[in-house]
Amino acid sequence: MKGKTIQPYLLLLPAILLAVAFSIAPFMRSLVLSFFRVTQRGDIIGFAGLDNFASLFRDGAFRASIVHTIAFVVLFLPLNTFLTLLAATLTRRKTRHGVVFEYIFFTPLAVSMAAYAMIFSEMFRGRVSIVNRIFGTEMMWLDSPATAMATLVMLSVFLDFGLDYILLLSAYRSIDRSMIEAAEIDGAGGARMLFSIELPQIRPMLLVTVFMAAKDAALISAPVMVLTQGGPFRSTETIMYYYYLEAFRSANVQAGRAISVMMVALSVLLMALAGRKRHE
Repeated sequence: MKGKTIQPYLLLLPAILLAVAFSIAPFMRSLVLSFFRVTQRGDIIGFAGLDNFASLFRDGAFRASIVHTIAFVVLFLPLNTFLTLLAATLTRRKTRHGVVFEYIFFTPLAVSMAAYAMIFSEMFRGRVSIVNRIFGTEMMWLDSPATAMATLVMLSVFLDFGLDYILLLSAYRSIDRSMIEAAEIDGAGGARMLFSIELPQIRPMLLVTVFMAAKDAALISAPVMVLTQGGPFRSTETIMYYYYLEAFRSANVQAGRAISVMMVALSVLLMALAGRKRHE
């Protein structure tokens, strides 16, 4: 019995050691050093308290990045939730040809983010872009602040679509069939079945996908790097792209650590809320 009790922990030990070495320990170091003034080499030169965090909010570029991030979340979250929920709802029943649509909706997970971002960049670049030719327009999608943000939102929805779709589709198909059959016997129509039985049953998973999407949106950086580089006129510069510029381009170690601590705290909060909603 003792061996059976220890075995699961032994199997988990490699993953735990990797998490401690490459995630937890570096974060704890950054957390501690975020309260100190340090050189670009990381040498401590004095205690800063909350000055590193306060100096961030005195920076107009950082405040603007918060506004851009909030704008992105507000645009991305409802659209992503609606489209993934719609796709999962339309394909929730197993049919002969439904597998074709499942493969299509799963496709965004099959190729790397960078590859898709490069494809989007070429599709929306210039007046003679592919998108302009299809719709007969002459818009400079990546050269206008409004359309650049819209393009970034479209790319991000496409990138997140596959995983959220799978989670919601799995939630639909894990509903107890006896509930569906009982409702059918009672004469419940398709709309009544969906809104009174199926959607309430997948609500916990729907909330999980919403919180996960919110976390991804708040931490968006890689699509910005490839598609817009924060432009035009820094209109798509999000918090994490600002972090990239400060920590890696400008070697501002103090600002980088302060931002990383704040964003990790935000991620933990959102995932904790998602876990709580999942078990309610």
